[in-house]
Amino acid sequence: MEILASLREEWGLEPLPHYEEPPFMPVTQPELLKEYPLILSMGRRSPVYFHSEHRMIPWLRQHDPDPVVEVHPKTAEAHHISDGEWVWLENWLGRARFKAKVTPIVPKWMVMAAHGWWFPEKEGKEPSLHGTWESNINRLIPMGSQGKDGLGVPIKNMLCNMYKDTEAGE
Repeated sequence: MEILASLREEWGLEPLPHYEEPPFMPVTQPELLKEYPLILSMGRRSPVYFHSEHRMIPWLRQHDPDPVVEVHPKTAEAHHISDGEWVWLENWLGRARFKAKVTPIVPKWMVMAAHGWWFPEKEGKEPSLHGTWESNINRLIPMGSQGKDGLGVPIKNMLCNMYKDTEAGE
């Protein structure tokens, strides 16, 4: 086991492992916390799909029909959201639409959204592109950010807010 990363040291980078909060979180961006009080995790996975694949298979859609965001019951109550209601997740970069799944599994300060959603039943031509922009969690993450040391973008956790989709006709 290598505790001191000798190659990183050679490259002039921090050679010792340590924790550093991601760039768009409460400690690093406290001014954003007022408007975006929730931590958005993009780590929700479905046992039915593999990333964005298989949304067009009817029997799989029966098992997991909608893009879901998991919300703690107290968080849902504070935001006047009930289980099964459509909501918007939003931050300074964009917004995306999900169906709330109220569950005590996620912490009160977090919402956990699915990724990779598109809707094969919607028009495939532009501008719809099978509704690919409607529930696309990527709309809430920065594009082109390299992350510290060039080791990737901060795609797992961001600050956000959540509110009911009052225009939902479903």
